Amino acid sequence: MKNNILSYIVLITILVLASACTTKSVKNDFEESSKSGETLYVYKDGQMKLDSRYINSQDVVIYPDGRGGEKAAVKVHVPIHSAFYRNSIIVVRVENKFEESVTQNESEKVDNIN
Repeated sequence: MKNNILSYIVLITILVLASACTTKSVKNDFEESSKSGETLYVYKDGQMKLDSRYINSQDVVIYPDGRGGEKAAVKVHVPIHSAFYRNSIIVVRVENKFEESVTQNESEKVDNIN
């Protein structure tokens, strides 16, 4: 009787430990960076806007992302520390104001469609 109880306890412990390892989700850094919502808008006249504020073009480095698009690194100035670059910001080149609103609507995720 004790052997049966001991074997059941061992079996349940193994099942709990095995199931805990299989339910862990794997992070996908590419999806997280694209869902971050950081988009740099580059206008025809050279102005750049990030998070609804205009930034200096000297503080921006635009580079190809390897998939046909562009990404940007923006220099961030912090009063106590030295300046650093935030990268992996999606770049959208805007020809006119109408395109900006269209790209903003396309980037929003719609969960419920009637």
